[in-house]
Amino acid sequence: MIDKVLLAVDSFEHSHNALQYIQRLQGCISEIIVLTVIDSTFALSRTGLRIESDERNEYPAAQREEILAEEQVNLVTQALKRMGFQAQGVLAAGTPIEVIPEQMAKLNGDLLIISHRHLSSLSRLLNTSVTRSLLDAITQPVLVIPRQPQ
Repeated sequence: MIDKVLLAVDSFEHSHNALQYIQRLQGCISEIIVLTVIDSTFALSRTGLRIESDERNEYPAAQREEILAEEQVNLVTQALKRMGFQAQGVLAAGTPIEVIPEQMAKLNGDLLIISHRHLSSLSRLLNTSVTRSLLDAITQPVLVIPRQPQ
């Protein structure tokens, strides 16, 4: 039995494969924590700017990004609950490479499940692989779910 699974999702559209696989693990997992990491630039309520603040209206793109991230966490969490899992959602600000290991430690996670997008050769040269960095940073097992080709 796996006590706590941290499911890191970066978009609801790409969470389908992970949800499909997790459904096969029913009865083997006690709790799933759904984590979405939002860039600190877009995390208005997590950087000290109160929701009712007039300043929030000055940052419509950031406000929209945070709302979309909250909706995503809720959609995935609700999907897991409908499958019969005990699930909760967490929205955190920062970079995935920093936040995911912190959340694994803080929540005492036993397994990280993350989806992986296949980058072109050029993209791999220009962008840091979050998955590869997490494999180096986390001591717990990591299950990487490939995304379906588009």
